[in-house]
Amino acid sequence: MAAGKRIIIIGAGPAGLVTAFGLAQRGAQVTVIDREPKVVDSPRAMVYLPSTVKALDKIGLLETAKKLGPESYDYQCYFAQSGNVGRMDHRLVEDLTPYHYILHFGQDELAKMILRRFLALPGSEMLWSTTLESIEQHDDRVIASIRDNDGERQLEADWLIGADGARSTVRKLMGASFDGFTWPDTFMATNIFFDFSKHGYAASNMISDPINWAVIARVNNDNLWRVAYGEDSNASDEERLARVDKRLRHWLPEGAEYRLERANSYRVHQRAASTFRVGRVLLAGDAAHATNPIGGMGFTSGVQDAVTLIDCFEKLFNGQAENDVLDWYAYERRRIFLEIANPTAIEFKRRTQEADPEKRAEDERNFLYMVDNPEILRGALMSIFGLESRPYQADWQTSLVKQDQERSETDKQKALVGGTTSTLHHTSEIE
Repeated sequence: MAAGKRIIIIGAGPAGLVTAFGLAQRGAQVTVIDREPKVVDSPRAMVYLPSTVKALDKIGLLETAKKLGPESYDYQCYFAQSGNVGRMDHRLVEDLTPYHYILHFGQDELAKMILRRFLALPGSEMLWSTTLESIEQHDDRVIASIRDNDGERQLEADWLIGADGARSTVRKLMGASFDGFTWPDTFMATNIFFDFSKHGYAASNMISDPINWAVIARVNNDNLWRVAYGEDSNASDEERLARVDKRLRHWLPEGAEYRLERANSYRVHQRAASTFRVGRVLLAGDAAHATNPIGGMGFTSGVQDAVTLIDCFEKLFNGQAENDVLDWYAYERRRIFLEIANPTAIEFKRRTQEADPEKRAEDERNFLYMVDNPEILRGALMSIFGLESRPYQADWQTSLVKQDQERSETDKQKALVGGTTSTLHHTSEIE
């Protein structure tokens, strides 16, 4: 049983808090540590795809989550050059899965909700404004040196999980590299009060255009919407903010009035840690892998990391698996990122921003063909569940790995490079 087992989690984002809640549910004593003074509320993920809805249901959070924002079924892609629109409806697969809808609310709202539920469980602790200074591993425990306003002290635990973001301290302390590249463009995420649904927009939208591409999606029930688009990385924050209104006018009806709630810019990456486990230290979420946000692959993968970790520790605590179940976690989640999440995110970004007229026309033909053919569309809608882990098997090192042996490590790394991105500068850490 998990009683008496102590786990430290670094990072109070979605991956860290989902993991913390699930482990505390199962009787572990869990301490979450974050350098921030509270839950970060900057614009980040706000669309919960069906596989995430399923994950939230699995750990008993779905009914509460459904109270935080609206459900939707539709997604559309608008091809700006031609004016054509293709729309997908998740209800097409309602006979295949009960999770045939999307939820909309900010990831900060998810974090706050999970935190409340987590702290109501015995043995749960949240330490804000606290940094991780060092990790010391032993055969039977891990010691974390942490620092807060009162100085430095040490915590002991059976395991430590790093869910502390793309610039993860845990990843660096465990000696893992973060191989991949940083995209040259900057993403601008704006939250605005404007009812796009009255002007032909679905709840989730991609605008395909080589210059004025965008991702537009509902955030909550109060007509708050996210408009994310590309910006010049050489411009200052002040210059990017000064251009917000001009850029938004590309997607708003002429003369429309709106209220800007907030705007933030950030760089995006395609990277994966060289390993997700070293001894008693593991990685999850953006600490383990980073991807551009178009298509929601990063957030969705992070939640799947969390529910997989919960399952692995439950098997370990209940005597249903040995310690190698955590090696399986590290192998399986890295495989899924490299083979599925990462190339899918790269392809979403390419299709949204494609500049070549012939490729853009081909993308449009293929998408419109898909949405006009129900069986093909059903397969595409169900493909999001491919981010889930395969079932653990005790002989996974022969049975599962054998399935992947035909692909060399070089071939697997090609997924991290991603087609036309091979000319970008690749490094072993975010610079």
